[in-house]
Amino acid sequence: MAAYMWQKVSFAIWQTLLISLVWTMTQCKEEMSITFPDDIITPYVEQGYHGSPHSHRHTRDCQNAKYGNVTHQTQPSYNHPNNSNAKVTLPIVTVKRFFDDFSNRVSPGHIAYINNPLRTFSVLEPFEVGGCDSKRRATVEESAEQRRCLVATNAGYFNTHTGECYGNIVSDGRLVSNSNGIQNAHFGIRKNGTLVFGYLTEEDVLDTENPFVQLIGGVGWILRDGEVYLEESMKAECTDTEETGSINKFFSVISARTALASDREGRLMIAQVDGQTTVRGVTLDEFAQFLLKHGAVNAINLDGGGSATFVINGTVANYPSDHCSDPAFRCARQVSTVVCVHKADCSPPDCNSHGQCVLGECQCRGNWRGPGCEVLQCGARNCSHHGICTEDGCKCFAGYQFPYCSQLCGPGTYGNGCHSECLCEHGGDCDPLTGDCTCMPGYTGQYCDEICPYGFYGPGCREQCNCGDTSCACHHITGLCNISYMYNDTAYANLLQAGQCLANSVISEQHLVPYISLWENPYVIACIVLLTVLITSLMCNIALLCFRCTCKCSTRPMNCNSPMRSNKVAYHPVNLFQAFEDEDSSSL
Repeated sequence: MAAYMWQKVSFAIWQTLLISLVWTMTQCKEEMSITFPDDIITPYVEQGYHGSPHSHRHTRDCQNAKYGNVTHQTQPSYNHPNNSNAKVTLPIVTVKRFFDDFSNRVSPGHIAYINNPLRTFSVLEPFEVGGCDSKRRATVEESAEQRRCLVATNAGYFNTHTGECYGNIVSDGRLVSNSNGIQNAHFGIRKNGTLVFGYLTEEDVLDTENPFVQLIGGVGWILRDGEVYLEESMKAECTDTEETGSINKFFSVISARTALASDREGRLMIAQVDGQTTVRGVTLDEFAQFLLKHGAVNAINLDGGGSATFVINGTVANYPSDHCSDPAFRCARQVSTVVCVHKADCSPPDCNSHGQCVLGECQCRGNWRGPGCEVLQCGARNCSHHGICTEDGCKCFAGYQFPYCSQLCGPGTYGNGCHSECLCEHGGDCDPLTGDCTCMPGYTGQYCDEICPYGFYGPGCREQCNCGDTSCACHHITGLCNISYMYNDTAYANLLQAGQCLANSVISEQHLVPYISLWENPYVIACIVLLTVLITSLMCNIALLCFRCTCKCSTRPMNCNSPMRSNKVAYHPVNLFQAFEDEDSSSL
């Protein structure tokens, strides 16, 4: 009984495991049918890793002796050798469509010509920066959104199962992947604008003197200096590298193809031919002849097959070969790296928020200057050190005029912006900073509205008049003593005094006797007053004497009348004061 139960349990376990395995395989099959249903042309699957197993020396030995020890080809980019800041010419990219006959097989495709690849071409990671590190895959449309690509296509090879990016990769000057000197064909652009095609050492990839700003790897060097280079490329990249068979078959199978190339003028070319592996498309040799026909001199092969996708302004423009979940339709594959043609970058891209990037040049607003609109510059003298440069122009210090702060405020104005009106009168100068008045000679006061004080003249009224002993006033400006004044002068009262002084001076100098009325003579008035006082005093004494005499005669008639009776007149000197003293004594 126990054995029977154990058999049932074992059977149930094996049944569960089998069902799980079938379900897992079904899910994997569905996933593979969505992502890579039928058009796989991925390198180096059989050997378990990507890239040629040979050394750089082997690659060098396989090439034609005429190339010496140099395993890559270089040329200056179009119209801008050694000049990373050259102006971008229009059009940035020209796209041509074709529908060519390849050995009785008609295949459509596109060729894009890029005029200034140094500034308008980039290698992008899948979907976002860091996409290779995260082993992410994305459609070309999705990845192209990173730089708003005008034209974009798939680029490097990748692990179809894990998403790992293959080959050396440099994106916008940033090293994304170092494959330790892997000997597959690469394309790159160095900092000085040099285009590089071919096989690189690790030292080449990591060079810092003239570093790569863009670098992407492929499989197969198609053209070298105007000649087909497939034979040498097959020797360098070895055999049995493809899921479709040997490297010879990989080169000769018809399929969709993508390549990066250059023409004699240094224009970069992106060429893409639609197809489906073993069904339609082109071989690499046919692709090489096609590229030569359209002016290419150097070219390397990128990922193709079901990965081949050509996007223009965010829209797929070619016919990808992978089937969608609905087999009636075709869908673009999620791939790894892409190459992108975009508008030229400015440095920094936002022009420091002080301008707009147009064709790779910052068009600065206001008074911002410099390649990145990083410097405020107001005119040749930059506000002449008398103001602050702002985006709207010079903000001048008080006392200086807009727009360049090189001139002081004009006559009659002062202060900030020279908007205040001076109040100085009689031609006085106004300090452009404070508005303080500097008076003309002969004037004084806060606003120069007064003439010099009596007896002074000249600048600041500091000079004293010298008009003879009379110390008369002089002309308030010139200091001349022979002056005349306007009747409506504000200091008319003082001037009348000066006129009187001058008149007296003339009379004195010419010995003239001025007419002076009796009542205007102070001496006469003083004498009259004194005489009046004396007369009044005399009359008072006489009146008092008469009063005393009258009183005395009335009390002593004999004495008073005796002299009158004798008819003799006798005159005796009489001391009135003594008589008064005697009388007073007798009365006591």
